[in-house]
Amino acid sequence: MKLVSILLFQLVVIQVMAQNKLQLVTNGKSNYSIVIPEAATETEKQAAQVMQEYLSRMSGALLPVISDKITSQAKEIIIGNTNRFKEKNNLEEDGYHISTVNGKLIITGGYGKGVMNGVVSFLEDYLGCRKFSPDAEYVPVKKTIAVGFINNKQVPYNIIRVVNGNFPYNEQYKNWRKLHTIADKWNDGAWRGYYVHTFNRLVPSTEYFQSHPEYFSLVNGKRIHYGQLCLSNPVVFEIAVKRLKEDMLAHPNIKYWSVSQNDNYDYCQCSECKKNDDIDGGPTGSVIQFVNRVAALFPDKIITTLAYQYTRKAPLHTKPAKNVMITLCTIELNRSLPIERDSTSASFVSDIKDWSTISSNIMLWDYEIQFTNYLCPFPLFHTLQPNIQFFNKYGVRAQFQQCNITKGAEFAELKAYLLSKLLWNPNADANAVIDDFMKGYYKQAAPFLKSYFTLLHSEAAKSKQRLDIYGSPVWNARTFLSPALLAQYYKLFEQAEAAVKDQPEVLQRVKIAKLPVQYADMEIAKTQMFGENGWYKIENGKYMLKPERKQLLEDFYAVCKDNNIVELNENGLTADIFYHSTLRFIDVQVEGNLAFQKKVTGSVTPAEQYTGTGFSMLTNGVKGTDDYKINWLGWEGKDIVLTLDLEKESAIKQIGISALQSTKSWIVFPSKIECFISSDGINFTTCGVQAIDSNHQVPQEIKDFVFNPNNKTARFIRFNVTGTKELPAWHNYHGNRSWVFIDEIIVK
Repeated sequence: MKLVSILLFQLVVIQVMAQNKLQLVTNGKSNYSIVIPEAATETEKQAAQVMQEYLSRMSGALLPVISDKITSQAKEIIIGNTNRFKEKNNLEEDGYHISTVNGKLIITGGYGKGVMNGVVSFLEDYLGCRKFSPDAEYVPVKKTIAVGFINNKQVPYNIIRVVNGNFPYNEQYKNWRKLHTIADKWNDGAWRGYYVHTFNRLVPSTEYFQSHPEYFSLVNGKRIHYGQLCLSNPVVFEIAVKRLKEDMLAHPNIKYWSVSQNDNYDYCQCSECKKNDDIDGGPTGSVIQFVNRVAALFPDKIITTLAYQYTRKAPLHTKPAKNVMITLCTIELNRSLPIERDSTSASFVSDIKDWSTISSNIMLWDYEIQFTNYLCPFPLFHTLQPNIQFFNKYGVRAQFQQCNITKGAEFAELKAYLLSKLLWNPNADANAVIDDFMKGYYKQAAPFLKSYFTLLHSEAAKSKQRLDIYGSPVWNARTFLSPALLAQYYKLFEQAEAAVKDQPEVLQRVKIAKLPVQYADMEIAKTQMFGENGWYKIENGKYMLKPERKQLLEDFYAVCKDNNIVELNENGLTADIFYHSTLRFIDVQVEGNLAFQKKVTGSVTPAEQYTGTGFSMLTNGVKGTDDYKINWLGWEGKDIVLTLDLEKESAIKQIGISALQSTKSWIVFPSKIECFISSDGINFTTCGVQAIDSNHQVPQEIKDFVFNPNNKTARFIRFNVTGTKELPAWHNYHGNRSWVFIDEIIVK
């Protein structure tokens, strides 16, 4: 009898559900209309258009969009704050409520993008649509569209959800992923607002330093223009506030305004600033005290400031004002483990706890990409969810995820997709999201991509190596990027490509996913040019470029060009620069190079971290790359004299030596290089001097300095390298010591 009762109850439930089912489209036709308010907002209008477009693409039925001033009908899809339905729940800015009531589908939302978030969630969660990337989506074909009972209210825990990079600047993609951009919150149309590192914008050194150096940092007894502000100087406060008032008056709708340190460590050490710092146990004190004073003048605005590097530690006594948002940054941390489980990140765990006790207004700035190599395996997906949950546990409700998503960056589409899901719902099933993305984006190649993804993360975990955002694939050449594992990765990609060989668009996605493996392989091989896994082999006593290595470079470059992949790191390395610099690098100068493996001596030893194998690197036949860490010798603030011994008198047609400029790394060309030759190593005669214009502002460049001795004979060659010594006037950090990087000497 009990069983019969249960069966009868289930039958009733099924019948009720069937009765409640909304048949939005039947066999390509619909009696439904989309209803929006008579005075609809732009968001409500756009949300209705999205609903109309995707229902039409799915079924062929074009539902009319009508105003709520028209008499209510039986079959309606109600979108926004209409006169049909008044939302009683607090949906905050971006929350939404999807419900079915009396045969109608109702989607309401918060005062921001809530109703748009509701529409795309309905299309995704109930109808199976997907937006994987700005140019990849899935829209199922359904001539009949029906939905059952729905009562789904969601309010995101994170009120600011920024996944940094190019993708979210595609408006449609941003809407589907429920994301914000910096521009949404800090800018006013084309006007760039105050987002970060704003001290120099508030009190520009170019405008004030010459006449008022006291406005700027005192460091080691000297006022410097490239550091921070002197926050104890009352005039600095007046200038900063005046500028803010002017800009706020011109842009009254902007809520968030940053008053934050410049991107360097050079905070003021004057007695007054030090006194303020001592009150709070460190230099964060001066910053928070200053920012609080600013915030008090603008109670209707949110003043944001950084807890970054030297200000990461919370002040001992001064609490941030209620309208001050603390942007806490994780730039120093290891990325191989969730922060809370990583012993090397213990100080950050302590810092976030301390900040959470004095502020409920914290934005977290996290980092999920290797800045030095966007196209490099960087297996940290297993850390994304626990880190977001960890931040939320300490009251963080705004997040800026700096993963610099751009086409070609390692698993950029997947990373952005997963992060957007987790920022909306930190407790989402991350593995299910990854699987759903893989199947939809890579289609039949998905099993092989997932196997690669899993193997990569598993091997990285076994290695227990630190993952650093300023690292290099070379660091992992003996662990998860070993030759044996690279071979396994290539095999999986070979299978993946075969699975989608007849689907050109999907095949390109697979090839893009393979780029990081190819990139790592090539970079590691550059450190062992003549080794088993290097670029060269010895054949009949001669060094020969391996054809398969050259083809690897060509394949890599072709995929980049075919897919408009440009950025390879944050320092301006492009696919074009990488390709041509690698061609230069693998053009080993052995045959006919009189300098090959000859001894070089120098007047000054290179800096310890950039000494490589010593002066022998200058004549190993291998040219330096665009990456200053590979095959270059570096000196900071020095002049250098280099002397080459050819071991015997030789007729010389041409002499060459190379230098690097990488301005973001404070490396600039020497101001000049003069070349001399000698038969006895004592008496030298010049064979030319080459100078560099001090205004040469190219951010990334390799220059060959070539001299022609006109076939004179000599045994010794000397280079007098005159270093720039300090960063030039055009550089943001003018006055700091600069670096000179020198590489391959070639003599013919």
